[in-house]
This record gives sequence, structure tokens and C-alpha cells, in this order.
Amino acid sequence: MSNPTAQMAPMPVHGNTDDPLWLKLWNAYELVITALRRIPLVADVEISGGMFGITAQLSDGSHLWISSVEELPLDPSEVQGWHVRRNHQDNPTVDELVYNSTEDGEHSQHGNYVVPLVQAITSFVTERRLVPKFIDLMSIQLDGVTKDHQRVSNFIQGPFDNRNAAIKEYGEATHELKERGWRCLHTQGGTDWPLTIWELDGQIITVYLAHVGQVSA
Repeated sequence: MSNPTAQMAPMPVHGNTDDPLWLKLWNAYELVITALRRIPLVADVEISGGMFGITAQLSDGSHLWISSVEELPLDPSEVQGWHVRRNHQDNPTVDELVYNSTEDGEHSQHGNYVVPLVQAITSFVTERRLVPKFIDLMSIQLDGVTKDHQRVSNFIQGPFDNRNAAIKEYGEATHELKERGWRCLHTQGGTDWPLTIWELDGQIITVYLAHVGQVSA
């Protein structure tokens, strides 16, 4: 099963994310999509020729097509089992069944349950080493309030795709605050996810290392 504490794969990037139909399908199948993103696979809702399905991109350029008896219905409660195939847009020889819990399928006993579906996909992509690798992006950010109770929020440095570089810049940023007379009130996170709270003349700020996204490795 996917790890509920893992950093999720990024959102798909295309021009359909504001389309009402795409949004309706994305929200309807959010449970499945979120589980796939935690594997982590970049998942999407595909609307092709009137057919609806969920896709998940794999590291070799192939993808999973997740549907039901035919296409996915608009209402997930009407799913009659799950049907998952691996295909490749540029290589028709890549065509294999991953999971089939429809009425006549090998896994029909699971019906439309999501957990065995995600478990099967996780096992398949892990054994085949088809899980894409992503690099976390981090930045140093500042949030706080002025002595007049006005909110401030600033991006200091980044994004960095290397944790050591981000930690180094964080150290330099906080050292500069100290040199300018800021007083450190609280420190936490160590070198994993450092965060400090600072005060100067009634101003309070929090400086921290923030996760700001991912890129393909």
C-alpha cells in the first residue's frame, strides 16, 4: 500500500486543470489519485474520445490506464470493479494486464474496493522498478508580524534541489539576522527541517526550511 506520510508526486501539468469536467472527475476519484501520488506516481484524469480513465506515468515512458468494465463512470459508486493495463504511447508491444477486479477478472473478489487495487499497482511498479524518482525542492522562507500587527511573508533563498545547500543557506540567513540584532526565541527541527523564531523591536518572524515541490530526477 502507498505510504500515507510520503511526499506526493507532483500534480499533472496541462491545460485541462480548470475544465469543469476534468475537475469533477479528479474530485470524484480523489481517493484513488491521492493513493497513486503517494507511491509516488504522477496521476491524471484522461478524457479521450469520450472515454474517461485515470492514468499513472511510469519511469520508462509507459503508463497505467485505470478504468472499469469500460470507461470510468462519473459516479465512483457505479464502478463495476477496476481494470488496469500498462501501455506505451510509442511502443504498442507494451501491453499487459496489471489488475482486473471486474466481474470476469482474476481479482473479481475485490470488486470496486480501492485498497487491493492500490496494493496491486504498488507491487507491480515496485517489482518492475517503474516508480519515477523525484527530487524534493526546498526554499528558505520567512513569515511573521510587524510591531503594528501587519503580516509579512518573504521568500529568502531557493529553491534548492540539494538539502545540504539549503541547510547552508538557512544557516547564513539566520546568522545575518543575528548580526542585525534579532534575538532568537525558539529553535526546532535540527538539520532535518530547521525552524527558528526571532524578535526585534516588537516584530516576530519565523524562518524555516519549506518544501516547495518536486522535479523529476
